[in-house]
Amino acid sequence: MVVMQSKEYSFPSLDFGKEVERAKWFKEDLDKGGWNERYKVPGFESWSKTFHEEQVPVKVLFLFSDMPMSAKKFAEIIHPSNMDLRTKWDEAFQDLETLEVAPDEGRVVFTRVALSCPLTDRDLVLFASPTNEVDWYGKKAFAMFVKNASHPSKPEGGDGLVRATNGGNFYIAIPDENQPDTKCQVFGLTNNNYNGWLPNSRMESVIAKKAPKVFHKLQMNVIEAYNEYFKKEEKQISNSQ
Repeated sequence: MVVMQSKEYSFPSLDFGKEVERAKWFKEDLDKGGWNERYKVPGFESWSKTFHEEQVPVKVLFLFSDMPMSAKKFAEIIHPSNMDLRTKWDEAFQDLETLEVAPDEGRVVFTRVALSCPLTDRDLVLFASPTNEVDWYGKKAFAMFVKNASHPSKPEGGDGLVRATNGGNFYIAIPDENQPDTKCQVFGLTNNNYNGWLPNSRMESVIAKKAPKVFHKLQMNVIEAYNEYFKKEEKQISNSQ
């Protein structure tokens, strides 16, 4: 993997404490009701809601239940610092590429999201924060936050795709109460304007049909990656102790 380094590059600003509070706000707003239940299968639930006053109005929350790994291990698997390995298992996001590495180990990444009719594929340039331990209602959880970004190596339209705008995603990996070393759940948010000819303020029905399935695929990919690459490593470490 070749990572570009630009001396003049400015990373998106991110206040980790404020991002945690924002994630908690979404959790509490979901608990209050008023969200539309969307794609749901065993182990995966999703909900959507439109906030018309926001630049990226359509929000989709999701929950991965009963993930067969610790919260810390999920955070390790999902973070783009493992990009070389992630390109082997991630089928939800295509053409993954690290563009810039921040001093705190955050990453600016490029990806393409494959979408079906009436949409065409979109590309995204994103900043993924380092994964930090956070207090999640009294539990030790692990959080990663994602912000919209740009990079000189990936100008908009340069690959012929429409550039989506991200409104700030997050993943909160929460340990299982009874089996914290082997199980967790993940509460997350995805929100993007798909741009192009689409009216962003009236896109909830279209986005809510497509985005949850992308993240359910990601969930399945993470489980497969854990079983294929990380579980064996954990067993080897355990046997050597």
